[in-house]
Amino acid sequence: MQPVLIGYFPKRTVHRPEWLKAAPIDEVCSVSECISEGPEGWIDAWKHNACWVYDTPELAASMVPAGEEGLEIYAYRQLPICVADGEVRDEPIEPVDAAPLPDDYEKLGFDAVSRSISPMFECSPLSCCGAAESMPVNRHCLFETLEKAIDGAKAFSSGPWEPGPYYVLEVYRRRRA
Repeated sequence: MQPVLIGYFPKRTVHRPEWLKAAPIDEVCSVSECISEGPEGWIDAWKHNACWVYDTPELAASMVPAGEEGLEIYAYRQLPICVADGEVRDEPIEPVDAAPLPDDYEKLGFDAVSRSISPMFECSPLSCCGAAESMPVNRHCLFETLEKAIDGAKAFSSGPWEPGPYYVLEVYRRRRA
């Protein structure tokens, strides 16, 4: 089961919030926008692809309004699965025309994200709901391995978290200078 590159998205990476008492988190790099937000008004431009991200890093960067600083370009690779009620099932990914992942991107980890009422990714319980306090995460508030991310998605989809179903994504970011 190979993840599929679905595209790129600009986000403001934030340091671990005070209320999130989970070591070893330094920063929140989740797919959701609950804590690490995208640029103001990005959706209004309507230039995203079928997966609600952008096909190229350049297009993602062009969504950042002039003068808005501190956003970084992330890339997402999605597993062709859906997890609902603790069960994993195959689910095809909407076809997109994402540019190949550039060499200057580094893998940060994996996230399990809900998508319950729209095609947008919604909640990442690791950061949004504080699940990182009871699950093993890395310094980016992400699962370190694919296996842990799938286990997390199973737990989220059948527990007291945000409504699912859940999707597993591999998270990359342009390497910092």
